[in-house]
Amino acid sequence: MRMSKFIGLIYFSNLESFIMKIKLLIVASLATFALTACQHQTDTAKQQNPVQQPDTCNAASFQYLIGKPASTLDGMRFAKPMRLITPGMGVTMDFNPERLNIMADEKGVITSMHCS
Repeated sequence: MRMSKFIGLIYFSNLESFIMKIKLLIVASLATFALTACQHQTDTAKQQNPVQQPDTCNAASFQYLIGKPASTLDGMRFAKPMRLITPGMGVTMDFNPERLNIMADEKGVITSMHCS
């Protein structure tokens, strides 16, 4: 007489088949965890060594504006495209290496700038 096992909702014809499937599940789970750990370390390494972007928009020459009110920009003229970005403001995600992005905080003070 052939003996069958019924565990939960999974039907197994013999105990060896059940054990093999459990082993496969354990190996697959361990492999997933190992790959996840490797990915996390890679992301951390990228954050620790940021890539220096070239100054294609001449942002270095405007660093003196950091800490000043954004209204300072009103009377200025820029040779290349410039945009002032404030918190909650919608901006396009297109990349323009010659465009100067000037970031201001909630109080209207310039906090940083970068090219894109």
